[in-house]
Amino acid sequence: MKKYSSLLFVCFIAWLLVGCSSKTSSEKQSDIRPIPVIFDTDMGNDVDDALALDILYKSMDKGDINLLALMLNKKGEGAAKFLDIMNTWYGYPQLPIGIAKNIEDGNENTNYAQSVCDLNLFPTTLTDYANLPDAHILYRKLLAAQPDHSVVIISTGFSTNLARLLDTPADEYSDLNGKELIKQKVKYMSLMAGAIKMADHREFNIIQDLPAAQKLFAECPVPLVTSPFEVGNAIKYPAKSIENDFGWAPQHPMVEAYKAYMQMPYDRQTWDLTAVLQVLHPNEYMTCSEEGKITVDEVGLTHFVPMKGGMQYYLMTNEEQNQKILDYFLNIIPQKPKSKQ
Repeated sequence: MKKYSSLLFVCFIAWLLVGCSSKTSSEKQSDIRPIPVIFDTDMGNDVDDALALDILYKSMDKGDINLLALMLNKKGEGAAKFLDIMNTWYGYPQLPIGIAKNIEDGNENTNYAQSVCDLNLFPTTLTDYANLPDAHILYRKLLAAQPDHSVVIISTGFSTNLARLLDTPADEYSDLNGKELIKQKVKYMSLMAGAIKMADHREFNIIQDLPAAQKLFAECPVPLVTSPFEVGNAIKYPAKSIENDFGWAPQHPMVEAYKAYMQMPYDRQTWDLTAVLQVLHPNEYMTCSEEGKITVDEVGLTHFVPMKGGMQYYLMTNEEQNQKILDYFLNIIPQKPKSKQ
């Protein structure tokens, strides 16, 4: 029994190193602190991206992460300008932004990012948003400069940029192709994507660029943890917090984004926030599945198959965990960032 308990402890430590990776994968991971993070977002489609970014800035303030860049997979200069507003307001005006060029975007009706830009309340740092670098090229530049097996990629939008990165050839930044570069430099990826327990749900991030999602899940060469639709759907950030907890900031871009997204008051699901939480606090708030493989079928449904040696996982929660997670969000998000203290 003692031998069995020791084995369980070793497996637990190995899992903890990357949140949900297998022991074989975690043994070669660097334990870099602060954690180098790249955030890939469809900012402007749903306001949970803005709340997730708020948490990342505050984690940067605390020295828990080193936010290397923001990658945008949302069409339109308004989304890029909103990221610039957020970077400037939170005290990180030089944080690089990469964009996805030549993409389609079928969700232009609810663009809170553009709405906040149109308010003309917040300063910006950049002036030319159309000529920001291609995200997949910026990925290559940043990854090549990082220690091996150190970077965590958080993707809360479409898989467009990551699919393009997988297909990149060697260039001035690295002699490795995209898949090789990811394998060498990325520790793991944390995604908000799919719906594992809802067999007939075609999740938004998947279907908006279905070929890219299929490619990423099929070819990703590093551990991949996804927070599926059902996790964030069960945890809602309350309107009463937006209305009552930000009196210290008469003009707050994240608060204005929340107000612009839907008619107040409304409570909004925390899908993207959970993918961030997985990186900041692995094995503390959510339950991870066994190792396996996630596939995306021709209509955009996601399927998980347990598989020994598989490097893909999904997250789960119960009611007790959901309350604990909400309490965490309610503690962190209303706090002043370092730039406003």
